Amino acid sequence: MIKNSIWLVSLVLVITSCGTPAGKKSERVITVSIPPFEYFVKAIAGDDFKVNVMLPPGADHHIWEPLPAQINALAGSEAFIINGQLGFEKAWMGRFREINPEMKILDLSRNIHLIATDGSDFKDVHNYHAGHNRGSPDPHYWMSPLSAYIIAEDVKNFLTELNPGSVEKYENGLKVLNSKIAQVDSTLRASLSLAPSKTFMIYHPALEYIAHDYGLVQVAFEDEGKNPSPARMKELIDIARDKKINIIFIQAEYDIRNAQSLAGETGAGLIVINPMNSDWPAAVLEVARGMEHGAKGISNKE
Repeated sequence: MIKNSIWLVSLVLVITSCGTPAGKKSERVITVSIPPFEYFVKAIAGDDFKVNVMLPPGADHHIWEPLPAQINALAGSEAFIINGQLGFEKAWMGRFREINPEMKILDLSRNIHLIATDGSDFKDVHNYHAGHNRGSPDPHYWMSPLSAYIIAEDVKNFLTELNPGSVEKYENGLKVLNSKIAQVDSTLRASLSLAPSKTFMIYHPALEYIAHDYGLVQVAFEDEGKNPSPARMKELIDIARDKKINIIFIQAEYDIRNAQSLAGETGAGLIVINPMNSDWPAAVLEVARGMEHGAKGISNKE
C-alpha cells in the first residue's frame, strides 16, 4: 500500500510549495497521531498551540493511510507527538520526515514499560491475548491511568522545550492534569472493587495495560486480526463459561455482530467502548462503568 501511495508525497510537496512562506505562520501547530493525545496537549498548554489530530474519528489505525490534506497539515506543524508503536506511524514516518524535516518529534512510548502482545513481560499464565503479532509491543498504553502520568510528564517537558517562556504555565497545567488522572485512577479502582468478575472479553485487545496494572485478565476474541472462526467462537464460549466471564467489550469502530453472538451464547453483557476518544477520562471511565455494572444482559448499545 505504501508504494501505491508514493504519489501523495509528490502531491503534498507541490501543495506546500505554494503555501505560506516559512516563518510567517499565523499560529503554532502541533500534530498528534491519535485523538487521545490531543487531550494531554490541551490540558497542559491550553490554547498556546493548535492541535492537529492525524487519525480521523472512527478510523482503524491498523489499516489507515493518511490523505494528502492530512499530510499537508503535518507539513505546517512544528512538532509531532506519536504513539511510537502504531503500524501507520512506522510505515509512514520516513515520508513524514521528508515532508517536514525541521519538525520535532516526541515518541510517547519511550518511557513506557511496554507489554508484549503475548503477555510475556509479566508471565500471565491466564493471558488469552490475540490480535497482534506475537511478541510485538502492545500500543494501547494510553488507556491505563498509570501510563497516563508518564504521558503527561513527557508532554509537559516537550511543550516546555517548544515554548520555554511558558514553563510555569505548563507546570501548573501538569499539576491540574495529574489531579484529573488521579481521579480517574481512583474511580477505576473503586469500580473494579465492585466488579463481579476480574476477567473480561474484548474484541480487539486494547485493554492489556489496564488489565496488567489493575489485576485483571483480558481475553481477546479477534483471531489474528480477523473475525473469529467457528472453532474459535466455540473455544471462546468455553472460556467464558469456565472463567464466568460476564463482560464483553467491543470498540466502536468494529463490527458488533460477533460480539453480539458471543454475548447471546454466554449471557455476558456487551459494552461498546472508544479507546480513541479525544476525551481521555471518558474513554477510561466507560471501561470502569462497564466492569462495575457487569451484570448479565447489561448493554450500552441500543
